[in-house]
Amino acid sequence: MSAIGYGLSPREQEVVELAVRGASTKQISQTLYISEYTVKDHLSNIVEKVGVRRSRALVKQLYLNTIFP
Repeated sequence: MSAIGYGLSPREQEVVELAVRGASTKQISQTLYISEYTVKDHLSNIVEKVGVRRSRALVKQLYLNTIFP
């Protein structure tokens, strides 16, 4: 699933790719060597940029936009 086209920063793209694969906040923070608070901040920014209300809806939105661009 691609998050391109939402104006995400390179780091936000890394976070969303891991989140979409089901990684937890802790796993994302360990993989990217950033704090869990930073991961949560990135996820909050991503959700806002994509235009959804929750992280769960993020995956659905990215999936639908990949299939039906």
